[in-house]
Parts: sequence; structure tokens; C-alpha cells
Amino acid sequence: MRKGTLTVICMGLLLMFITGQKAVAAGLSVEDTVKKVKPEVLQTINTVLKASYTFDIDKVTDMYAPNAVVTDEQEPYSWNGQLAGVQWVNSVQKAVKDFKIRDFFVSVKKIKIFQQTEEVAYLVVPVEYTGTINGDPFNEEGAFSFVFRYVSGKWLIKSQAWVPKNAL
Repeated sequence: MRKGTLTVICMGLLLMFITGQKAVAAGLSVEDTVKKVKPEVLQTINTVLKASYTFDIDKVTDMYAPNAVVTDEQEPYSWNGQLAGVQWVNSVQKAVKDFKIRDFFVSVKKIKIFQQTEEVAYLVVPVEYTGTINGDPFNEEGAFSFVFRYVSGKWLIKSQAWVPKNAL
């Protein structure tokens, strides 16, 4: 990737977090900029993010490439392989249990950064996780960057990385 392209992507991501986003419903396909993204990619993102707060690992068992990498802020911080998504959802569930978070939920915000070809898609998906801890509100904003590959007639997640907003 050329340095200029990487700089533009990083600046766009920074601008997106500085200006804030309007929340959208879980049906991401209603947004104008998102209509260009393959519907299968959007469906996969919606399913994965829903699984991250419902802890339904069965929903993500076949959504990751054999060499997928998932990174997040809870230990062990990265998971590899086709079951990386399952392992990640399990770790989110453990973190929610350990921190005693109630009413855990994710809100997906407007996707503004994406690029795609017929075989590869890159998206930055802003999200906000909410809930309560001991009756007090909990929220964490950030974004997932996803890279998808079209493999054997199906869009699979090649990489998924979480960046909390407070890390920028």
C-alpha cells in the first residue's frame, strides 16, 4: 500500500472520530454510502456484531477465513484461524461476566470508510457498546476495521481489529 493512501485512510479515520457519528439502526443497508458495499459483507458484519453482545457463537462459526486474525482489548488480545471469531465472542462474554456488565448491547454507527473490489473489501465500522455496571451506565465507543476476502463463493473475514475511541 502506498504511503499516501495509508495517510489518507488514517486521516479519514481520525476525522471520523473527531466529528462524531449519527447512529443508525442495525440494518446498515439503509445508509447511502453503505448501499455500495456488498450486501453479504454487511450481513456478515451485522451478524458478527450482534453475536458480540448475544454471545451466539454458532452464528460466527463459518464467517472467518482459515488464516483469519481478530484483535481486541481483552486477553489474550488476538485469535487466529477459522475459529478466531468463536474464540473472540467467548472472550467478550467472559469480559462481560467478569466486569458484571448488564444490558450489554452494541449500536452500529454510519460506515463512512470502505473500499472494495470483486475479491476484497475493507471497512471501518464505528460502534458503541453500552450497558450497566453496578447500576451505573457503561459505554465504550470505537471502531472495528474489517478486511474481507471472497473465497469459494463466500465473503469471509480475513482480519478484524478493534480500536477504542479513547486510544486515538
